[in-house]
Amino acid sequence: MIRDYLMLLSWFCAVQGKIGYFWHITDIHYDPKYGTQGNFGNVCRNTKNTIEGHPSRLDRKLGHFGEYTCDTPWALIESAAQAMETKHDEGIEFVLWTGDALTRTALTDELRLQYLQNLTDLLSRTFKSQFVFPALGHEEIGVSFQQLSLLWQQWVPQEAMDTYLRAGYYTIEQSSEKYLIVFLNTNLWINLSDNRMAHRTSGINSDNTQDPFGQWVWFESVLKKARKEDKAVFIVGHTPPGEDDRESGAATLNERHNAKYLQVVRQNADIIRGQFFGHWHSDTFRVIYSDTGNPVSWIMIAPSITPNAPGGPNNPGLRLYKFETGTGQVLDYKQYYLDLMEANKQGSANWKVEYALLDYYDLKEITAISLHDLADRFTQSSDYAFVRYYAANTVHLPREVESVWGCGGPLNGACALHHYCTVTRLNAELYEQCYASYAFPLASRGISTTYFNLSIINSLLLLLMFFVNLQQNR
Repeated sequence: MIRDYLMLLSWFCAVQGKIGYFWHITDIHYDPKYGTQGNFGNVCRNTKNTIEGHPSRLDRKLGHFGEYTCDTPWALIESAAQAMETKHDEGIEFVLWTGDALTRTALTDELRLQYLQNLTDLLSRTFKSQFVFPALGHEEIGVSFQQLSLLWQQWVPQEAMDTYLRAGYYTIEQSSEKYLIVFLNTNLWINLSDNRMAHRTSGINSDNTQDPFGQWVWFESVLKKARKEDKAVFIVGHTPPGEDDRESGAATLNERHNAKYLQVVRQNADIIRGQFFGHWHSDTFRVIYSDTGNPVSWIMIAPSITPNAPGGPNNPGLRLYKFETGTGQVLDYKQYYLDLMEANKQGSANWKVEYALLDYYDLKEITAISLHDLADRFTQSSDYAFVRYYAANTVHLPREVESVWGCGGPLNGACALHHYCTVTRLNAELYEQCYASYAFPLASRGISTTYFNLSIINSLLLLLMFFVNLQQNR
């Protein structure tokens, strides 16, 4: 009987699969010139007039771990590495590093390579036994693929280097497991609206406007091979499809490539176990629907390590995923954060768990359907899902800071509507239709939808009308 029990237990463990973990870090935006002896007038890229609830003084000294209007100091990066090493160092299978490692201020290509080397050395010391898999962000442009391949050859295996040297995309195959990881170079597909970026990326996505550097042909061939071999797929990149929930003016995917990406995901949704991106600096997610409107795939967008973003600040964030290594099934994640104001005040960085996904949103599992239902709950006045989402979106940002930058908070119907549409409508036309179809009835009632300067009563009425109109138009 004991033998039968042990055999049953062994079978159950095999079915369940081995549980593993991986970190996701993104948008470090390391600024080597940051220094506490500097001041807002000559160091920070952004000198917005108000911060922390009061006018900022140009002569105020900078915090040791950074400022909400500055790119990232080395002290913050070191504290993040230490947190990842100490908070969870067992069962880590790999680390996803999804780009924009460097400051947005001007750097020579030589300095870019040097500072990338510094970050690489730190991550190598932190993860001595794990591979760190990098996806290119637009701030890495200027360093050649050859230089990057030499920098990251300790992590990117030789069999992946052929495509990496061609244009920065590659595949990691887990020979002992039934999943593979596809790393896209989304720089090949973005809109170059930023003049500074357009100058640095001159020629990088002009090789073929239909398929720059053959990434589409390669991507579809990888998915076809995975299907033939009965393998699951993770997709990893820097810039996700869809609209920016922060409305920061950051680069988006070109309309043609955005549509193509959604089409390819729809066609292969049954083998795609997850999509992981950064770029927006916010904590959010996206749902991809079939041509008939059924939720078929999901995207998780992790918040940045840098506290600074054009669309408004956030506390620094790190994300730890839990998954089945045999199948690639994502089971949950923990979001860690650093309260930047508290860290600067105390002189020490105390990274804490902000939330665990399933518990925080009362979900049973991570699927396209469950995340569709979560977005649907944004529209239900009896549910606190959007209040929780809005708090997480800026990584537990203090109210006095968020009130300067935010879209009005969870009691603002226009704010809730904007986020609902960005989560569920992944191209500009559908987003605009979604927003206009519900915003027009609000405006026709003479209610302001611009900012949360209304009384609490008016705000609640605004939210209520948003919910009613949304349900009627479903």
